[in-house]
Amino acid sequence: MKASFLERIGAYIIDTLIVSVIASLICYSLPNTDINVENTISSLSQRYTAGEITTDEFYSEYNDLLYQNQKDTLISTGVSLALTIGYFVVFQYMNKGQTLGKKLLNLRVVDKETKKPTTIVKGIIRSVIVLGIASTTISLILINIVNKKTYIPCYFTISIIETIFIIVSLILVIFKEDSRGLHDLMAGTMVIKERR
Repeated sequence: MKASFLERIGAYIIDTLIVSVIASLICYSLPNTDINVENTISSLSQRYTAGEITTDEFYSEYNDLLYQNQKDTLISTGVSLALTIGYFVVFQYMNKGQTLGKKLLNLRVVDKETKKPTTIVKGIIRSVIVLGIASTTISLILINIVNKKTYIPCYFTISIIETIFIIVSLILVIFKEDSRGLHDLMAGTMVIKERR
């Protein structure tokens, strides 16, 4: 039986919380130089709203902050990326198509044709865009090889493409009869509800 949209979202929220907590615990001890980024962005927004700076100045300063923040958080971003791959791809594969969230809600990712747990390759294909693995990996590479002027438009382009992909996937999961998102169609997988 196919899994409902709400069940899939529920499992995703549980899984994301698990990965986020683990990432936070690991990254807490890492050197972090972006402590005041949120305050600086808030101050920048207030200065812009008050008319103290122009639109061009706002975007210039915002892009500087974004670029520096990306540089400052390379290690924690890498840790989060590794945990995402480890949990959503490797752990799910080792547990025959189930993460902890899916297990709690009796869901399983299976091969569309055989209805058996998927291969690790299909797990990677399924997860690479919808979980931000591709965009994060590309951003980590770009931040180390290109300058700010090149990085910022690339970063926003990648983010837009990823957002469109996720929106299309959500629409397909909600409205398609078999509830397969774009990531499931690409990987030849589906999420099923198991009977107890």
